[in-house]
Formats: sequence, C-alpha cells, structure tokens
Amino acid sequence: MIVTLFNVKIMLVDDHTLIRKGLKLIIEEVKEFKVVGESSDGEDAIRKARLINPDIVIMDINMPKLNGLEALKRMKELGIQSKFIILTAYPERANIITATKIGAKGYLLKDTNPANLIKAIREVYTGRSYIDSSAASILSNSTNKTEESSEMGKIKLLSKREYEVLVLLSEGFNNKSIGEKLFISEKTVKNHITQIYKKLEVKDRVQATIFAYDNIFR
Repeated sequence: MIVTLFNVKIMLVDDHTLIRKGLKLIIEEVKEFKVVGESSDGEDAIRKARLINPDIVIMDINMPKLNGLEALKRMKELGIQSKFIILTAYPERANIITATKIGAKGYLLKDTNPANLIKAIREVYTGRSYIDSSAASILSNSTNKTEESSEMGKIKLLSKREYEVLVLLSEGFNNKSIGEKLFISEKTVKNHITQIYKKLEVKDRVQATIFAYDNIFR
C-alpha cells in the first residue's frame, strides 16, 4: 500500500561519509523526504536529534564514541520523539532483538534493496514497524529448550485464523494484503493482530516477527 507523506524530516547517523551521502541520494529521490541532519557518532547524534527533532533517525550500530544501540537507548530516555530505523552491515541476532526491545521500529541490513529502505521509512513514519527479510531470516536461530517450551505454549493460544495472520504478518504483508489473502476485512485483520500481540506478549509487528521466526519458521 502506498502511503502519501509530506515533509518527512530524516537524520542519518553513520561513521562512514560515503554511506551517508549514498543514503541521502536514495532518500531524497522521494520528494516528500528530506535529510535534515547527519552525524558520524552516537554522542553527536543525540545532540543533533535534540536540536533538529527529526521524524526519522536512520542509525548504524558500530560507531565511535557511542554505538547506535546505546545512543538509541539514551535518546529514548531523554524523551526524543523521533522514530528509529537501524541500518547495519552486521547480521547479529542479539542486536536485532536488543534494538527492537529498546525502541527501534525498523531494522535493515546494508545489503538491502534501496526500495526496502524507502518502504521502511514509509512504514515507520506512519506508525508501523518494518524488518527486512534478510534481518528476519537471522532470527530463525534456535532458542534454548526452556524458552522453546514457553513460547510454543503461547502459540497454542492462537486461533487458526490468528496463526494465519501471524504467518502473513511475519512475511511482510500489510493489513490490507493480509485481508485480501484471507478474504476478511482490514478491520478484522487489525482485531486479530491485537489479539496476537496480547497472547504472544509482544508490542508490535517487529517483535511479532521475531517471535514467529524463533518459533514457527525454524
């Protein structure tokens, strides 16, 4: 679904100048998107985010002075209202889980298609979450047996329809597409997702996707 956006302010945080410049070129191909600030480390990113108040912060993890995860945590503690997308070259499962737990609403690897970055910005700006397929596949690593038993118990709480919605949600389909595939209304999809979040004890689509890749797609 194409979402119409206007004047989305974006800040880029990465310690490689070429990466920032390349991202800026890609992002500003969309006329509604504007890069309003850049930082090369976490400490500077915090200062600039407080001054600029961007709508979206796209941030690397491995940076000097303060890494992206710690910077994200501090920004959240300071009450900065920006929405955060992590963009990293390192496919580490622990980082994905940590980032989503402390407030990242998007997670992509740097080898992703530029179209996925634009999609992530649209999704996150409009209040949804986004994790690209490369990052999601990393989450398929096995959990320990105690965690597995507990999580499988949660899956059993889902109805057949809720299970189907969870699978499609985790494959990246939006509510409208899920409804079309299951021949149900978008409102019904939203109701199912609310129940899925409650039963799985997750907060959003990213956490639901992590849960699904840990317990369904392994």
